[in-house]
Amino acid sequence: MAADQFVYLHGQPGSPVELTLARPDGWTAAATLFAPDRALDRPDLALEPYLDHLAASILRRYPEGPIRLVGFSLGGYVATEIALRLAERGRGDDLNLDLISTAAPLGYGDFLPHMAGGRVFALARAQPWLFNLMTRVQGGLAALAPKTLFGQIFAGAAGADAELALDPAFQASLQRIIAHSLAKGARGYRRDIGGYVVQTPELLVTLRAPITLWCGEADTWAPSGMSHAIAEARPESRRVRSIPGHSHYSTLTVALPEIFRDLA
Repeated sequence: MAADQFVYLHGQPGSPVELTLARPDGWTAAATLFAPDRALDRPDLALEPYLDHLAASILRRYPEGPIRLVGFSLGGYVATEIALRLAERGRGDDLNLDLISTAAPLGYGDFLPHMAGGRVFALARAQPWLFNLMTRVQGGLAALAPKTLFGQIFAGAAGADAELALDPAFQASLQRIIAHSLAKGARGYRRDIGGYVVQTPELLVTLRAPITLWCGEADTWAPSGMSHAIAEARPESRRVRSIPGHSHYSTLTVALPEIFRDLA
């Protein structure tokens, strides 16, 4: 049996640096791991052409064999969109998905009031122009004072994320991620958010690939109810891994070593 070939799709704000939160080298030496940086990858493209571009990049890298799409947070939305495109190109039987702390389609429930970033998503959906303006302000703050923005984002950290937020190494990594995504990669950030808030829920049901949903029971950014809503929407070919006491990033640090256990 051929070994899995992995694609890691980071969150937003996010970057491939997220991989180092679970292991210092972030599996960067692995030949079968592709972790595109969506913040800087073709910011000139609109969402649909960009997703087509990303799917084509994956097919060039992995022309045959099993492909395991690993999406964290908002990267879960991107993973499902990419999976649908790969299936359309004849690779549906090769796919498996791991969605970690994933954001479910907003049409699956009344999630926004319960999400730590719910106001941002609500703004992106209702007033895109104001959302774009807000991200420009955030980008300036991220470039000049990433520590301040980190403090604002993690002020309400829950579960095991509260302990993670006190770790200097975690703080340094997240500040780097925040500055990269919101300052340097703002176009990619806006592209992902804008696509997520209008994602059609029915598309996920048409995806036949097996899905494993990793959710922290204390997650306040992507409440575990989002993963359970996805599971209810497609009861076949899925399993849910609930992690007690864990929140958003702490779930990532548990899931990645298990998912990548066969990578060098």
